[in-house]
Amino acid sequence: MTAYPHFTRRLTHDLNRLWDFVFLPESRLDKLAPEALAYTDRLPVPSAFDALPAYAGKRGIGVYRTAVEVTPDTPSVLKIGAAGMTVKVYIDGVATASHIGSYTPFEVLLPAAPHSRREIVVATENRFDYKRNPLQENFFDFYNYGGIFRPVCLEELPEHPLRQAFVTVDDLQAGRIRVVVDLDGAGTGLTCRIDDGDPQAVHCTTLPDHRLEFHTVVPNPTLWSPATPNLHTLTLDTGSDAMTVRFGLREVRTENGRVLLNGEPVKLLGYCRHEAHPQFGPATPVSLMAADLQQMRDQGCNFVRGSHYQQDARFLDLCDELGFLVFSESLAWGQHQKQLADPAFIEAQLDQTRVMVQTDFNHPSIIIWGFLNEGASDAEFARGCYEKLISLIRSLDATRLVTYASNRYLTDLFLEQVDLVCFNMYPGWYSSDRDNEHPLDEVLPRIKAMLDGLRERGVSDKPFIISEIGAGAIYGCHDALAGYWSEEYQAELLKLVCQETVTNPAIAGLAIWQFCDIRTYQGSGALGRPRSFNNKGTVDEYRRPKLACSIVKTIFSSHGN
Repeated sequence: MTAYPHFTRRLTHDLNRLWDFVFLPESRLDKLAPEALAYTDRLPVPSAFDALPAYAGKRGIGVYRTAVEVTPDTPSVLKIGAAGMTVKVYIDGVATASHIGSYTPFEVLLPAAPHSRREIVVATENRFDYKRNPLQENFFDFYNYGGIFRPVCLEELPEHPLRQAFVTVDDLQAGRIRVVVDLDGAGTGLTCRIDDGDPQAVHCTTLPDHRLEFHTVVPNPTLWSPATPNLHTLTLDTGSDAMTVRFGLREVRTENGRVLLNGEPVKLLGYCRHEAHPQFGPATPVSLMAADLQQMRDQGCNFVRGSHYQQDARFLDLCDELGFLVFSESLAWGQHQKQLADPAFIEAQLDQTRVMVQTDFNHPSIIIWGFLNEGASDAEFARGCYEKLISLIRSLDATRLVTYASNRYLTDLFLEQVDLVCFNMYPGWYSSDRDNEHPLDEVLPRIKAMLDGLRERGVSDKPFIISEIGAGAIYGCHDALAGYWSEEYQAELLKLVCQETVTNPAIAGLAIWQFCDIRTYQGSGALGRPRSFNNKGTVDEYRRPKLACSIVKTIFSSHGN
């Protein structure tokens, strides 16, 4: 499965195969000499090397090497879907590019060379180093892996390559769209074909930064929604290069505390989901992605929050095709003053969020952009970072909703600036009263207190989403008293939450924390995480359902969203 966009005129080399590999536990990226390495193993790409048995849990540098035969004297571009945590790329022995953050795609340009054989070395380091990579730290509540996580290819480039096309809806019912084309060179002779229609010459307006703009009409427009996930394709052709993007005709906005899709209210019901599996780490295969979505759909879900980083483009393509609504957020977890007041961290956040919005712009499934999960949004030192991110996203995309998941509740400083209010809350689990023998009694009063507080603050006109809530349960743990860590306790808590969500018009949506159990802390933080897993999934790490699954299915499926 190749994710969109497709470049149909380019000679493309698929690099998803076995690469030479060596693990270096003591070396550092800035001291690496690839030409001196002796490769001792072969690993598949994509893979997280430290999820595989030979390197499980080891931290250091994993170096991947391959070679590809290309057309001499032809430039090309290496496309890496994701690699982490800190990455350095060498082309023909020359350090050519670096990258930080494990989940954003990146490209490496290869200038033309007279020889046909190009050697590619990708060095990936999974050690934490804030100075070099401020985006990832070891306090995160999900395991940080190393390796090349997502697909890799090399495309040979024409003289004036197309780079991207951004499709927005001008008129939903009429199917009129606006297209902004990012290309290297003039747009003379550019043609446009929608779906299986005939190519049509387009007359473009020139925009800054090598961009062109034109407007056109989809000949047989069909709206995209979870019930009818109709998709259209747009093919641009310059004669030497061609690109096909896929899009959907839909509109998302808010009104009186509700989310409207194509003018109709929709209640968002679903899960937070990590790209995670014990055997693959974050390098999950497409078959697992599809199976996850099938399990969610069987439970009556229409919504998935991609936690807590940019999602795999193939997963988003599946969400487009299957009709899931997506909350997409850039990589972050619980940052405080050290990070939020640091110019280097802020710049890295802006860079990766810009990449997320630009690369995933055409997915109709994405209706919400987010960032900075559970950051210190109640502190004045955070203002610059939060406001810059909100402004950046709105400048890049005025068609979607902007928010972030907060655990600062009514003390949060920036609720007035976002389109939705999203709270991560854990009443009945992280109990405020440790002597309470009935912690489930906290759940509904806490939700009510949040809604009352939002009304008093004057922001109840914004949709309210419970972006995380849940309880841990160890698969197979049953207890007649329905105590903590039992499947019974989790099921009872989620029954309260789901029933309140579907019946309370003041709640616009729910993303249960979480879909599947995930590996997390390996240090002393695991004392609060049995098995070194976050066990709040309603399925375990191997996707075996717990009791809560049937509860969620019964309530969500009865809603008839």
